[in-house]
Amino acid sequence: MNYNTRLKSFIAAASAAAMIIVDSTTAVAASVSYGNADDIRMKALNEYLSSAPVVLASNDSEPTIIKLAKDSQSPIGKVTYAPVTEREEVAFDTVKRKNDQLEKGQTVTVREGVPGVKVKTYNVKYVNGVETERELAEEYVETAPVDKIVEYGNKAQQAVAANGGTFTYKYVLTCEATAYDMSPAQNGGYGGITATGVPLDKGVIAVDPKVIPLGSRVYIEALDGSWSYGYAVAADTGGAIKGNRVDLCYYTRSECIQFGRRKCRVYVL
Repeated sequence: MNYNTRLKSFIAAASAAAMIIVDSTTAVAASVSYGNADDIRMKALNEYLSSAPVVLASNDSEPTIIKLAKDSQSPIGKVTYAPVTEREEVAFDTVKRKNDQLEKGQTVTVREGVPGVKVKTYNVKYVNGVETERELAEEYVETAPVDKIVEYGNKAQQAVAANGGTFTYKYVLTCEATAYDMSPAQNGGYGGITATGVPLDKGVIAVDPKVIPLGSRVYIEALDGSWSYGYAVAADTGGAIKGNRVDLCYYTRSECIQFGRRKCRVYVL
């Protein structure tokens, strides 16, 4: 067996121990001085290269011994693989439910949430004991999360009307009220028809639709309860009616003048 053939047969055993360079004309063996006493394979290869009879072929050159410094490392590291299992928390959701027995604005926690657990297993590659790569091999939910349940108040609120009766409402606003009559001059030239096509009548009011939606039923009274416009429908708009302002329709101009401008409470039913 010539030198090139013998040297190539060493490569598999020497892959973690020494650097061997072979080209078409030159064979170079690497003999290593040990900085690490645990590297048994490297030592065995070095001893073999030193003692084995080598017959040079016509195109071979003399073997060259390259010694590594004591603290240097082989360019080829030890590669191992191992599974690694990790657990991670799975967040819970919060479920909200209406409760008609609770006042609006109130909330109660019916059940606390509990996080779940997800298990992930990776195939991890180590070079010289250091992790260099990992690949997810499997994942599954070990424990499912438990949702948190919160109930919020949806109980209808009640108020007492001027006539002594009661009514329920969604919300209440404090507004500034003015008055207008059914004449074309007071209604932007539209005669007795509102912006929604409803005929003007007492009990129709103009609103800002961004504050009180058109079509809403309302109940209007003074802040101190000294007067009441009563039930009405938001069916009209006006150029000056912006924000928390309402315009109340009356039959006559004199009623409007008498009303003037007042603060009021508007219950949206």
